[in-house]
Amino acid sequence: MKKITLIILLITIAIMAYAQQSDYIIAKVGKDIILKSELQRQIFQLSNANMIDQNDTAETILEDMINSRILIQKAKELDINSDENKIRNIVESQIKSIKMQYPDEETFFNDLRKANLTLGELKQYYFEMIIDQQLRNELIQTQIRNKITVTNSEIKHYFEENKDAIMSAHKLYNISLILRNVRVSDETKKQAYDTIKDIQKKLKNGADFGELAEQMSQCPSSQNQGDLGWFSKGMMVKEFEDAAFALKIGEISDIVETNFGYHIIKVNDIRINEIEASHILIMTEANDDDFERENELVNSIHERLLNGEDFASLAAEYSQDEETRSKGGILGKFPISQFPELFANEIIDIPDNDISDVIHHENTFYIFKKDDISTNQGDFENYKEITKNIVLQQKQNNAYTNWINEAKKEFYVHIYQDRLDEFNKENQF
Repeated sequence: MKKITLIILLITIAIMAYAQQSDYIIAKVGKDIILKSELQRQIFQLSNANMIDQNDTAETILEDMINSRILIQKAKELDINSDENKIRNIVESQIKSIKMQYPDEETFFNDLRKANLTLGELKQYYFEMIIDQQLRNELIQTQIRNKITVTNSEIKHYFEENKDAIMSAHKLYNISLILRNVRVSDETKKQAYDTIKDIQKKLKNGADFGELAEQMSQCPSSQNQGDLGWFSKGMMVKEFEDAAFALKIGEISDIVETNFGYHIIKVNDIRINEIEASHILIMTEANDDDFERENELVNSIHERLLNGEDFASLAAEYSQDEETRSKGGILGKFPISQFPELFANEIIDIPDNDISDVIHHENTFYIFKKDDISTNQGDFENYKEITKNIVLQQKQNNAYTNWINEAKKEFYVHIYQDRLDEFNKENQF
């Protein structure tokens, strides 16, 4: 898989940097403003996510941005807060996911350097973005969605009125899966641990930390003798951070294990709320032997399925997806339009009541099964949940439109139409 997420982000930053050379305010929303560069960024990101359709214009996208700013300001007025620790964990997970799209950390950090972006700045970008998302979502949940109810009679009535359209658009399937992750074997972890122990022994015998980091560390920081620069709490994974901030200047840690591997840390300097540290990293990533071992197992499971063995039994025995293995691998009932997004095309291609080929994505193997359960087309119970969601969504959309229209009355909203016209000419959107 290509490193799309970060590349898009870096291109966006480049666009923003260029746009800011001739930036101007395109709209005012209460105490907030929307810049031309922000509208450009939004259009670029929506386009790359395939979320722009033929009816979208700069005007409609700007209107959505205005609505979003109103939601955020209203959320703050209502003292709706986000769990910052939870968001930092989400950011760490997001950064980890991005790194996994790169062949190694060095390439990842090279791309950051090309964009004149530090790891801390990248984390801050995601942190602020997720804060805004959660404020909007929490306000919509508490002020709109939680106040909407749908009765059984409403669901039944809507189904009877729209039965043909619902059944045509929502043919139902049971989707099941067997999931296997390529995990680091005990042997691979032992090899990494033995290496870091040997490094630790050399340090205790007087070897130079920087020289060993340059020679042995598997982190891109090895080019700088392991120097990570200055960082504050919340910027590193917890295990690393706890060990680093417990050290004094010049002190070297014991071996520290994180999800990246084994570290030895040295603190070079300390100032208020920040430390400057170096480290030596020996990674514990799954290697080719681990991959091949898992590949052989998954293909043997697939062969057994083709020979007629029961999918549910094999899922219960072999699948590593904790949520589904106890249910024989069943993910749930889905119409085609709601197939799991990442594998929608592959699942669509599976013949009814059959299994997929082995699918390899990043560090995980999948086998899917697709069972047609819509033989009793007229059964309301089969479509009750789908119909409920349709009715609920319609009610929520109407409530949201009414709410946002009322909220707009409390805010000064002004669009600079001449600047928006200029924007359209510049961008040919």
